[in-house]
Amino acid sequence: MRKAVAISTIIACMALTPVLSAQESKARAPLVSISKEAGVQLKTHKTVAIFLTGNDTLLTRIVEDALAIHLTNAGLAVTNREQLEKSVGEEIAKKRKEKEGGSVNALEIGKAVKADSIVTGTVIIESVEQKSLLVRIASFQLVDMAGEKTMIRFLSEPENGHSLSEITRQFVEILKQNMK
Repeated sequence: MRKAVAISTIIACMALTPVLSAQESKARAPLVSISKEAGVQLKTHKTVAIFLTGNDTLLTRIVEDALAIHLTNAGLAVTNREQLEKSVGEEIAKKRKEKEGGSVNALEIGKAVKADSIVTGTVIIESVEQKSLLVRIASFQLVDMAGEKTMIRFLSEPENGHSLSEITRQFVEILKQNMK
């Protein structure tokens, strides 16, 4: 009788293992939404601007660099940071002169640099002692400048964090799949 109970328990645990593993891996997979028009729109997009925020300005710039490398390797032209920062400064000065306030949004910047689309988002980066930097949360949106609509939304909350380049690679892989 004890053997039967033990065997039944082992079989039940073995049957649950794939279910638990599947749930665990699903929890680690990024959340992604893609608009119905994304495939058609992405085929015509040639230039992308990047405008991210984060908990550490310097590290956020490095995430922008990693994203720019992956986007360039995917065949897109990425607006350089100097042009983007110049446009931000000009837009802020223009708003202050017109007394409209001093902040600008990503869409205004994307239009100012004549990009077809812009990647916006936020990254939370953690520095772990004696380990590399890890992205704990990354949220990216690819916005079509002409229609001002979000084509792709991406949210990643890896349990143990990911490297800066891994998070950006995942996002660009999703983008490339929808450019075909």
